[in-house]
Amino acid sequence: MRNKIFQSVLILTLAALPAHAQEYDLQELYKLAKAKDPTVSRAEARLEVGKADKEIAMAALLPRVSANGSIRQIQHQVLYYGKEPINGDYTGFSYGAGAAVSLFNMSSYFQLSAADAGISSADTGLQAARQDLIVRLLDAHLRYLKAVANEKLYRDELTRVGKVLAQSEAFLKAGTGDIIAVYEAKARMDSAAAEMIKTEGILRLALQNLSSLTGIVVDGVKDIAVDKSSGPQPAELEWWVATMQQRSPALLQAKEDLLQAEEYRKAARAGHLPTFSGNGGYTVDKGSTFLPKVETRQWYVGLQMNIPIYSGGETTARTRRALAGEAERRAMFDDAQTQAIRRLKEAYLNLTYNQSLVEAYQRKHESSELQLKAVQKGRDIGTRTAIDLLNAEQTYAISRRDLTSALYDNVQRQIELKAAAGILNEDDLAAVSVASTMAK
Repeated sequence: MRNKIFQSVLILTLAALPAHAQEYDLQELYKLAKAKDPTVSRAEARLEVGKADKEIAMAALLPRVSANGSIRQIQHQVLYYGKEPINGDYTGFSYGAGAAVSLFNMSSYFQLSAADAGISSADTGLQAARQDLIVRLLDAHLRYLKAVANEKLYRDELTRVGKVLAQSEAFLKAGTGDIIAVYEAKARMDSAAAEMIKTEGILRLALQNLSSLTGIVVDGVKDIAVDKSSGPQPAELEWWVATMQQRSPALLQAKEDLLQAEEYRKAARAGHLPTFSGNGGYTVDKGSTFLPKVETRQWYVGLQMNIPIYSGGETTARTRRALAGEAERRAMFDDAQTQAIRRLKEAYLNLTYNQSLVEAYQRKHESSELQLKAVQKGRDIGTRTAIDLLNAEQTYAISRRDLTSALYDNVQRQIELKAAAGILNEDDLAAVSVASTMAK
């Protein structure tokens, strides 16, 4: 009866797992996630804003051309010019075109430099968002693969324990068995069934996370080849720190934000400086009180100077605000440096530790394989029990699962280290080779 109950639990648990109608590889998932991810979308929008800001800043330095025209119906009366009032009624008009160009405006020049820094900041921000997406997507991908490996472990365990339990009960009925062996097999089946249900929940959560990242229903993903591992390459931490200081998008973005704040401060302070501009044009004007039919046409060219004297304190206030903004950006840059170095060292140490862990799990796996072969021989000659064989098989399966999980982590840690150093790109996903089928 108990066997039937656990068989039902196993069948229901396995039936609850999703049918893998379509399996996606990493690059397919990344394309979907990149098109849907709000962080990447915000970064792309900010880059477009930066480009528009530069065009606006440039427009202040480019020539401005305008045209105008008007027509008017005038009735006038002139008094006290002669003995009698002079009445008139005429149609007048005017039109013209003009152009003006800034010759000297330091504030606009600094605004343009600030816009350039803003574009650089937005561009590095977009790189950072894409790198972060790669890390998050790979993490979700590997969480699912680990859950699949666990599901296989406990499914096989249930199958093995079920056979041992049936065999132990048969021996007990025949009078050659041990009730302790039956109880132990039942306890192991209880534990495996509970872990199987827990793993099924983790699997569903992993699929939900992948679906949230990609915006589609993900039923399964393809496995990745993890037959080997490596530590940091190169192994020198100083190389990674130097690379991070030159390439980290988060650090470069903070640096460009600081530069932009400095240029805004210079632009605000330049509001005290005089500006020079040139202008010229052509105008036509017809109609006046005493000469209503006279038409005047003229070309003009000139130079204009504007010296700010007093603007109600606006320029001083803008400068003070820009100084405060610059101080804020400087503090943010210092914090970004500290956080970037911390993240890089953590990623470096995590990969170094993981490589040591892989080597340890490899040795453990080899030892468990030898142990399993020895127990199998002992079982064949009657010196080992079915429980001994079950323990050896479980130890071997767990060592294989742990080694695979550590190899998955090695891939993740290498990607995280590259991201921390700022050298991660989309081509690195292609370097994570894709296996033809999922690990079962």
